[in-house]
Amino acid sequence: MNRPNILYIHSHDTGRYVQPYGYAIPTPNFQKLAEQGVLFRQAFCAAPTCSPSRAALLTGECPHSAGMLGLAHRGWSLNDYSRHIVHTLRKAGYYSALAGVQHIVDWKTPELIGYDEILPLEDGPEDRDASFVVPAALEFLNRPHETPFFLSVGFFQTHREYPTGVPDESSRYIRPPAPVPDTPETRRDMAAFIQSARDYDSAVGEVLAALDKNGLADNTLVISTTDHGVAFPGMKCTLTDHGTGVMLIMRGPGGFSGGRVLDAMVTHLDLYPTLCDYLGLEKPDWLQGTSLLPLLSGQVDIVHDEIFSDCLLYTSP
Repeated sequence: MNRPNILYIHSHDTGRYVQPYGYAIPTPNFQKLAEQGVLFRQAFCAAPTCSPSRAALLTGECPHSAGMLGLAHRGWSLNDYSRHIVHTLRKAGYYSALAGVQHIVDWKTPELIGYDEILPLEDGPEDRDASFVVPAALEFLNRPHETPFFLSVGFFQTHREYPTGVPDESSRYIRPPAPVPDTPETRRDMAAFIQSARDYDSAVGEVLAALDKNGLADNTLVISTTDHGVAFPGMKCTLTDHGTGVMLIMRGPGGFSGGRVLDAMVTHLDLYPTLCDYLGLEKPDWLQGTSLLPLLSGQVDIVHDEIFSDCLLYTSP
């Protein structure tokens, strides 16, 4: 196997509220991705707020180790941006590009991260909606590529505010998330979330279709996840399963296929060491997660006895 491309697709505030996790939320593209790949049913972020969660995934360090104790657009930053995974991948010959959301530096200065290319959006880096992000991602995928690439495609969906104009009748047969009282108001709010999730799914479908169109799908590892739980009371920003539980679906060559569902607890911290093992790269000494390859191969059934035993969670007020 030649070193595969890596397509990292991520959203705001989705938790596990997509169709392949058993919820009545029509997201057929995520369902198809799960049926073709591997779904991790018990995946968790390292902190239930945006920038700390993303920092942990992309550096392999707990948020307090990485220095990201709060939101990047409010002044927090990584201790060392050279620990971002694009720098390790560059040494292995990868070209890196960013389309849309990143949220580990201020919106206006994404170049501080170190991507080889920041793909232009129509009206600048603050246009994070799918209608701007998808064309940038497609332009990149439609190019010829002489080296493997790492493409980060970040969407503002399913962050609030949710789409307006969702008909009231669409909430008739909807149930809000478990921590939230079941009332007409919360059902309408959940209907608006579902519309945002459907918009997100449609956008992801366009990006995945571009992989197929350009003959890239068979040699691309797709990583699809979100930063933390949905923006409902008792979920996002709370240290509960509702706040830290995330979707994680991976599809690609080398074992990430077959429609498998794994119930072992895993974390965002595990993705960086997994990619190092997967690509045959030396692991940086700062990594605090565990490779998932032994889990995929059946060598182990458990990755973490306690999901955060080696990572004291901290989020700033």
